[in-house]
Amino acid sequence: MGHYEQQALDKIKEARKQKYLDICRKRLSNIAETKLKTAFIGSLDAFEKEFGDLWGRNELNKTKEQQEWYDKWQSARTNVLNNGNNQLRALLTEISNNIVEWNRYTAVFIQVDNADQDK
Repeated sequence: MGHYEQQALDKIKEARKQKYLDICRKRLSNIAETKLKTAFIGSLDAFEKEFGDLWGRNELNKTKEQQEWYDKWQSARTNVLNNGNNQLRALLTEISNNIVEWNRYTAVFIQVDNADQDK
């Protein structure tokens, strides 16, 4: 194989490697995004289930006190979502600035010599 053919092969290998790294980075970004969103949205849901009666979660006509609690809840909820989304964007930026390579799932098989067991 000549010099130019080897250079062409090297470029193809490098392009494949870069594509693989891009796929790995995107995979990690998607997994991180799903897990982080699940964490902060799931936390909000837990609070809504436990304390939703304070603001009349299932009631159409809220009392004045329930409306005050509802307004406080909406403010806190907005702050949590804004903070979570800001942190998510920062994490995705951090991932994009790094080289990420997925080690994949691997299994290591150990060969056992059965001759020793027969004695």
